[in-house]
Amino acid sequence: MRISLIGPKWNEMINSYPPLGLGYLAAVAEQDGHDVRIHDFGLYPSQPLEEDARQVVDFKPDLVAFTSMTTSYHYVEQLVERLKAATGVPVIIGGPHATTMPDATLSNPNIDYLIFGEGEYIWQDFLRALESGDTRWGEISGLWYKEDGKVVPGGSRKPIEDLDSLPYPSRHLYDLSKYPLYAPNGEPMLTILSSRGCPYACSFCFKGIVGRSYHQRSPENIVAELKEVYATYGIRNFYFIDDLFTIDVKRLEVILDHFIDQRLDYRWRCLARVDRVTPDLLKKMYKAGCRQIHYGIESGNQEVLKRTAKHIDLQQVRDAVKWTEDAGIRSKGYFILGLPGDNEETMQETIEFAASLELTEAMFSIATPFPGTKLWDELILKNPGMAYDADFTKTYYYNNYAAEIAPFMNVSEIGDEALSGMALTARERFQEAREQRKFVKYFGEDWGRRAYKVSKVGPVNSVAKAALDAGLFPKFRKLQPREGASSWA
Repeated sequence: MRISLIGPKWNEMINSYPPLGLGYLAAVAEQDGHDVRIHDFGLYPSQPLEEDARQVVDFKPDLVAFTSMTTSYHYVEQLVERLKAATGVPVIIGGPHATTMPDATLSNPNIDYLIFGEGEYIWQDFLRALESGDTRWGEISGLWYKEDGKVVPGGSRKPIEDLDSLPYPSRHLYDLSKYPLYAPNGEPMLTILSSRGCPYACSFCFKGIVGRSYHQRSPENIVAELKEVYATYGIRNFYFIDDLFTIDVKRLEVILDHFIDQRLDYRWRCLARVDRVTPDLLKKMYKAGCRQIHYGIESGNQEVLKRTAKHIDLQQVRDAVKWTEDAGIRSKGYFILGLPGDNEETMQETIEFAASLELTEAMFSIATPFPGTKLWDELILKNPGMAYDADFTKTYYYNNYAAEIAPFMNVSEIGDEALSGMALTARERFQEAREQRKFVKYFGEDWGRRAYKVSKVGPVNSVAKAALDAGLFPKFRKLQPREGASSWA
């Protein structure tokens, strides 16, 4: 069969990463001999809908498959209507939105089948049945379908325990040159998934696909994929996009040992919790090639943080960020403004807390209750009539430092305009603090702050000029950033 796998676009946001989920589905289909194409329309947010449809139709697929987040489902509805009219072929959908709202999703007359939860083996069973003409869909656990116009629930299937049994994503089906994912040194970077799931239950996080289960690939399987990617594409920079790369420290130690013992000259970043790192572990991660860690910090107010069920404290945050910087690893912090219990005072605490940390980067998002999260459940209890609608396409919930963001379903204790203003304040305050830290690193605490002030009020073009004006150039001209300062090298 000829199969079109479609990654939908989300408003005006360009997709930064190749959609690994579609890559895995493509690999499973290719194993059985199918001709597959991945249409990642998230790469072309401004491309007209008609052109998106034309590209799929021109491929002449026998089957069209979508994945979708809630934020992109309205686009799916628009595109699937055109594709169904033009091709008449079966349409199947999976992903977070379909799993969260299966009945509502299948009520769309242009969608025929739905994969509930983790998809690869449900997908494989479906393709084999479809190709053979065996329409006993009820025998495929996790496959939802329609019969006489009515939705037939297919239940759910246990998460895949042996992730090593899956083929590597079909990266040859992506136009890798189009994705704007680069290492800080400008070299291309690719995403890798080494585990699935997370046992924690943060209120703002979606757990619909694999629940709170956690399954991992073996270190040998991971290294083999990295080597294959390097051999095929010459890329040595990787981003482990696991929900939590550091959760199983014993497994992580084995992975690091593989990297070190085999002298793999790779550079990589990952996501971690502040309570799952130690100074020794971070030093070993650096030795194994880790150059950046992303931490979910969320709030600088302990009570607001407690309400998220994150189960971390502010001192753990301070320690983890300092240890990371001391190990020579860049750190990025994720913060959420507008959480339940947040007011102007608590959010100002978050902003100042972020500014006080030696983070290389910080991202400030606005709390958004998506279906499938505890935030959404709490919102529904307060507003029983609340439901998904096309407005979810407007959920610019994170701040990319390039544009203003507006709240969507505000759950804080302040108004929309004030909350939006806090997001802008956070961006500006962190950037100011980060710039000041650069001066402090070069000139020390006292003179660094003075040099920073001079650079802001006069026609001063460099740190050296500031030192010269202060009569301190002979003393500081050879001064380097303190030992352990992070870089990507």
